[in-house]
Amino acid sequence: MSILLILLGAALVAIAVFNRVPRFQPAWSPQLVPARLTEAGRATLTTVGGSALIIAFFLALSGV
Repeated sequence: MSILLILLGAALVAIAVFNRVPRFQPAWSPQLVPARLTEAGRATLTTVGGSALIIAFFLALSGV
């Protein structure tokens, strides 16, 4: 459970910080394209991603 939350949180924070998302072509060649996030969108992704990382940290400490 904590691994999934770490991956989810890290992905959301990375999207917010770099403002890029991967786009997959039919030939499986990923390409980074602009996410076109507003400031409110970046703040939301950072908040949700950071919260997921904090929850994962405490779940790992409790042994779940």
